[in-house]
Amino acid sequence: MSDLLNPRTAPDTLPPGADPDDTHPRDQVLRRSHLVGTDPTLTRAGGGNFSAKGLIGDRPVLWMSSWGCDGAATTEDDFPALYLDRLLELRHLPPLDDRTMLDRIAAAAVTGDQLPPGIETLTHAFIPAAHVDHCHPDAVIALTCVPDGRERAAAEFGDEAVWFDYRQFDMGVAQELADRIAARPRCRFVLLANHGIFTWADTSEQCHRNSLEAVARANRALAAARHDRRADLGGPAVTPATPEQADELLAELLPTLRGTLRDDGQGLVLHTDTGPDAVRFVSSRRGPQLSQAGPGCPDSLVTVGYRPLALTPDELTPDGARAAVERFRHRYAETFDRYADAEARRHGPRRDLPRVVLLPGVGVVASGADAVQAAICAEHFGQTRSVIEAADPAGGYATLTEQQGIADEYWPMMRLKPLLRTVPGRLADAVVLVAGGAGPTTARIVADLAAAGAHVLVARSGADEPTPVPDDLPEPPGGSPATGGPPVVADELPAIAHESPVDGTGGRVVALDAPASEPRRVVTEAVRRLGGFDVVVDRTRDAELLAAATPVFARQRRRGLVCLVGEAPTDVFPVGEAPTDVFPVGTPTDPYDDAHTDVLVEDDPTLVAERIIATRQPLPADPAAKETAS
Repeated sequence: MSDLLNPRTAPDTLPPGADPDDTHPRDQVLRRSHLVGTDPTLTRAGGGNFSAKGLIGDRPVLWMSSWGCDGAATTEDDFPALYLDRLLELRHLPPLDDRTMLDRIAAAAVTGDQLPPGIETLTHAFIPAAHVDHCHPDAVIALTCVPDGRERAAAEFGDEAVWFDYRQFDMGVAQELADRIAARPRCRFVLLANHGIFTWADTSEQCHRNSLEAVARANRALAAARHDRRADLGGPAVTPATPEQADELLAELLPTLRGTLRDDGQGLVLHTDTGPDAVRFVSSRRGPQLSQAGPGCPDSLVTVGYRPLALTPDELTPDGARAAVERFRHRYAETFDRYADAEARRHGPRRDLPRVVLLPGVGVVASGADAVQAAICAEHFGQTRSVIEAADPAGGYATLTEQQGIADEYWPMMRLKPLLRTVPGRLADAVVLVAGGAGPTTARIVADLAAAGAHVLVARSGADEPTPVPDDLPEPPGGSPATGGPPVVADELPAIAHESPVDGTGGRVVALDAPASEPRRVVTEAVRRLGGFDVVVDRTRDAELLAAATPVFARQRRRGLVCLVGEAPTDVFPVGEAPTDVFPVGTPTDPYDDAHTDVLVEDDPTLVAERIIATRQPLPADPAAKETAS
């Protein structure tokens, strides 16, 4: 314990030319968290935690990354300081229950206004090194998932690593890990089965190097296990769809899924990956099957759930997809009934709808309450794919059991874990498509919608005109979920067929490539970007836009809203009969379907957002659509 209480700290004087930040432990771990958090070979969005030990005055402290923070985007505020001696008081006590442990950790805080530290705080405190990292490398997880992974890890790492079978982190785990590390003087790694690694060192640079070394050695062990086995998941079971076939299927399936997977009163955004890696996985013989065995990392239980919904080729229709969702819900209910403990039953099931859907021959669809959460969900399932692809040719893939999955999903500590929250606002549940117009008028509409928390898809007026997006969008209530800053134009939002880490922008305004002069392209692209939409703000006066949007509302099985900005076009409504308030249109000559669409006309662009807000409160599910949608 004496080593723990004598951490390094900044010297009183610096060598010539040295960066002052290079010697402060908190700044060192801050930069290291960025290195790890942006390296997909080490961890995925929101995964891992990091710490450094040092002094405040003459008292030893631990700077520990905050609970649920994303290493790629940490700031100084994400590293609360805790008095190390208070944490070490727990080193040899009988293990405390989780809530008492959290209370004791909180009592060690240097100040009361800090963010709460991660639940692995005690492990970081008990490891006798100045710098400690916990991350989730795909290669290490894959090695621990193969049937003889323990033996292969022992052959590769020897006495430099401790193997630790998967358990929920608690005080007893922290104490046992510290004991096992102390009993193995050459130990530099903890291999957490089905979870990741701990690494540590006396310098920040060496701690990072140790994590990279663990990945390289795990890859070497996996390569040795593969021999001459093909890494193709058994080869293709279905022929990948052509781009034209995929477009046709997604035009029907994405709005269908968005409506089916959406809880009443909650927003839903879809993230669609039709890239070659995703298509190869969902089209393979073993990929979809192995995805049902459980997640590559426990973090996925919060975002993806225990397993995705894997459709069969025969289910690639709206009716087939809806039936498959019901099958998934039934299976989830059976699993919950079989394994949930009394505490979980008291709360009831969290969410029995799938969050990721595999479309054979087409790709992977992930979902979230907003664009950030949908992208994180996609990235976390991408990790499961990567782990399966590495483990399968090395001997097989075995991960958390259903019982472990339910135990973790309903573990009170997991339920308390801070998650990325959706942007608050009166339109936080809405995706709005804005088409037509240019200049400050349309920019004002977009800004007002984004300020109310909506996701906004913007189609420029013509092929040669800039997209009418304001330069300075107002900050929505609470800021963007990942950065706390204002929403931004999210051309950086991951492309339809491109996997990318979450960029931290929130992605609440998306500039479409399709011009408003091509309304069917606009609707198709809007569906591919976010899965569908709830509101169309129309400045085109083109009946074809509304005709193209109505099937999207029908497939979502929720009434949509069309807001005509300015005087209603005469080719839609006869002169003198233009609506002035919300109403369903039923005349046979207009492009609206009164079973799925309400229409609003607003002459004043500055009132568009407020009128939409007032009109959509509440916006119920569409019973009529269940009879007529296809």
